[in-house]
Amino acid sequence: MTGDVKDRALMAEWREILAIHARTACEIDRELHQFGLGASDFEVLDVLAGGDPQDGGCSFRVQELADRVHLSQSALSRLVARLEKEGLVDRGICDEDRRGVRVAITAAGRERYERARPGHLAVLERMLPKDAKALTESELG
Repeated sequence: MTGDVKDRALMAEWREILAIHARTACEIDRELHQFGLGASDFEVLDVLAGGDPQDGGCSFRVQELADRVHLSQSALSRLVARLEKEGLVDRGICDEDRRGVRVAITAAGRERYERARPGHLAVLERMLPKDAKALTESELG
């Protein structure tokens, strides 16, 4: 019987996480719409904007990007192609492996990202549970 109670509590906690994610994702999409971005667009720009300057600046191999964002490689490829068409990212051949493709944020991409970032952060501040933020801060600190 104790297992059933623990199982139900665990499932309830999981459903709450899913609900928070869904509500937050909708709010983020609404906020970013005014900048012509969706949540996945912002996530890719966020990763690129936070690139390590010692690793060639704000440039990542597509596979490295796929490991950091929550998209399949094919969905990421389509998204990157669209962002490139909008002038927000550039794609090029990897110097270290001519078969690979690197993606870099452009000046226009960085500018749009910087304009959208405060609203994105405001949504996260408003939507995420306070205890989740405390947990994240303790894990990062």
